[in-house]
Amino acid sequence: MIRAGSIGVKDTSERIEFGEDDLEFDVFGDDDLEEKGRTMISHIYVSFDSIIRSIQFGYTENEALTLSKKYGPSEGFSFRIVKLNQDEYVTGLSGSLGYHGGITNLIFHTNRGKHGPFANDDTNPRRPKIEIDPSIRDRREFGGFFGSYSSGCITSIGIYVNPIPSSHELPRV
Repeated sequence: MIRAGSIGVKDTSERIEFGEDDLEFDVFGDDDLEEKGRTMISHIYVSFDSIIRSIQFGYTENEALTLSKKYGPSEGFSFRIVKLNQDEYVTGLSGSLGYHGGITNLIFHTNRGKHGPFANDDTNPRRPKIEIDPSIRDRREFGGFFGSYSSGCITSIGIYVNPIPSSHELPRV
């Protein structure tokens, strides 16, 4: 599998933050978002305000809905569910970097269209749009998602591509 780009960057720094009770605690960078090899996505759950706060995926396995781990916090924010049709699959992503390491304007591209933008923030037009378009044309080429998240938001997201050789690319024996 190939990592086909990322919107955002994983924070690996160590820092001190303060909780609601003004007690300090150590933070050791972002955690990994890893959904490699899970390709039969049927639902995408997105929590957001000005940035993407959390994401979770629903998969069709044995004709039943199976949920991934929830990445990031979701309580108290706007919430949307993307329901993919049975013949629909992810082909790419686009979005922008928000303030403080979050992601804005996240759009999921599929073979049937686009879903989003989520956390639509047009207040800073200088933020460049990042588009990940690996030219996925077959459901088997989509290999899942990767990225990172902190205690407050999704800090990066990208997709895995599983190269499938076409019949004219196979060596002759």
